[in-house]
Amino acid sequence: MQTLKAVFDAIADQPFHCVQQLRGRYVFPRFELNFIRMQGSPGANPASIASVNIALAHAKIPALFLQSADAKLAVADFLIRRFHDGINRFAQQNRGKDGSGSFNTIALSQKMLRRDSVLLDDATIQLRFSISLPAKGQGGVVDAEQAWIMLAQELTAMVDATFFYPHYDPQTQALLRQFVEVLQTRAEIIRFMQQYGLLVFIANGARLPRHSGVNDRPALDDSVKAFQAPTTLQVTIPLTDGRSLSGMGIKQGITCITGGGYHGKSTLMQAILAGVYAHIPGDGREYVVTRDDAFFIRAEEGRSIRNVDISAFISDLPNGLKTTDFSSDNASGSTSQAAAIVEAIDSGSRLLLFDEDTCATNFLVRDELIKKILDAAQEPIKPLYATVRSLWQQHQVSMIFVVGGLGYFLQKADTCLLMEHYLCRDITDKVRDKLGPIAEDEMPLGDFAQSRCLAADNFNPAYTNLRLNKTLPKRIKDLRNAPKQLEYGMDLLNLEAVAQIAEAPQLLAIGYCLLALRTQLQQAGAKTESLRFWIDWLESEIGEHGLEVLKADYPGHLSMPRKYEIAAAINRIRSLKLVREG
Repeated sequence: MQTLKAVFDAIADQPFHCVQQLRGRYVFPRFELNFIRMQGSPGANPASIASVNIALAHAKIPALFLQSADAKLAVADFLIRRFHDGINRFAQQNRGKDGSGSFNTIALSQKMLRRDSVLLDDATIQLRFSISLPAKGQGGVVDAEQAWIMLAQELTAMVDATFFYPHYDPQTQALLRQFVEVLQTRAEIIRFMQQYGLLVFIANGARLPRHSGVNDRPALDDSVKAFQAPTTLQVTIPLTDGRSLSGMGIKQGITCITGGGYHGKSTLMQAILAGVYAHIPGDGREYVVTRDDAFFIRAEEGRSIRNVDISAFISDLPNGLKTTDFSSDNASGSTSQAAAIVEAIDSGSRLLLFDEDTCATNFLVRDELIKKILDAAQEPIKPLYATVRSLWQQHQVSMIFVVGGLGYFLQKADTCLLMEHYLCRDITDKVRDKLGPIAEDEMPLGDFAQSRCLAADNFNPAYTNLRLNKTLPKRIKDLRNAPKQLEYGMDLLNLEAVAQIAEAPQLLAIGYCLLALRTQLQQAGAKTESLRFWIDWLESEIGEHGLEVLKADYPGHLSMPRKYEIAAAINRIRSLKLVREG
């Protein structure tokens, strides 16, 4: 600590750039502080990046909580949240000029994700955080006195409250155990689902409604009804600790969720699409589990499409565009949705999710009245309704639909659910009684096997400011005021339609995934591989070595995206270059 104090004394009241002298490691009584990257000016964003390192032997976290990868992920998630809470408890924020003099952590959602903010090995815990060092005065000189208070008093209190298990009160110790138990139980649910061919499991007692459309925390209103499985769909999962967990199991095939407006259809779908991730204790969806390849499909007018074979759904267009190799800088609702299906299947998904509210109606169905007006020869779109059974039977693609006004899909469904006053009922037998047996597709689905390979010259991160005639070698930046937009090189990626991006750090990680792929593509040279090959390679690399392989400029600010979102981002890049396999 005295070494750090001496540096602060030396740079006190000096120009702010002198904080660069702080880079390095400093030993405190119970932890080590490391300044990794230093900010350039007061209140800069990004701020400085620092880490604290604590010996596991001193933290005394029970070994039982560190025995598996799932348990370690839960502990890491718990620690970053506790550190964030410590900032709120102990730190005086924004104490300096231009909002400087603050601590912060990676942005956190309701999900438990693999992040690079907490790293655990056999001996050490490393937690990375942002620190905006304080400045004062008109010129913004270093406020060494306040900086020393931040580190010697506030950071020390935060570390003591975060890492040392014996310092936890009984409620905090119990909460850490709950984090671990949620992930361990979730792993058992997944194994059961794999054994019995389930797409989705929703535990009895789950609380699905959210606080609002922009707040993913649970709704706490007394009127919220806990989920209860229909008797006909209830399954019971035996757990290794002797307990069991009961809830609804949705089997493979075609499922329709229907019901009147405001009865909970979309709430159930939102829980299903979020179920690909683990949720923190108290979220209400801890034991809502969806098969990990589920991908939400929606219309996305105006998006970019490159060289996708959508001919199984849309024949050649009147303007002469061939749909076997379709590209567009301004896709329609129907072509964007057709492309999204093909791209998702190409990336490995075999579970597609749809809500009629976000679909292109002309892509879903073609009703009897319009058939009387428009000759079939004038309509290039083969509606999804006419292909769903073939997608399942020929390609083993399961689908879950939310429908409120399109009863056509009930005719195609293996399982039909009714949401009524937020209660879920199995109405499959009623639907079969009223509508007859499942209507099979009249024509088999055409082949849409992809052979899209990434060209070597993709994902250039360089950015040229044309107005200033200045080029930066790399620009990877998520936009704070546009949560699902990413600046990458000269491209602006709009991923607002990619519903299963759970938090902004995943978006930033996608940017660094593109950079890692560029390096590999250029090393591969003339040898071409498919997009699927590269996203599988990337998933494997991160799985084995962690997010460190992405070599982020600001470590501690990435969370793990799924390969399906990485593929979705690639497919929406307007500068994307593809070549045919071979």
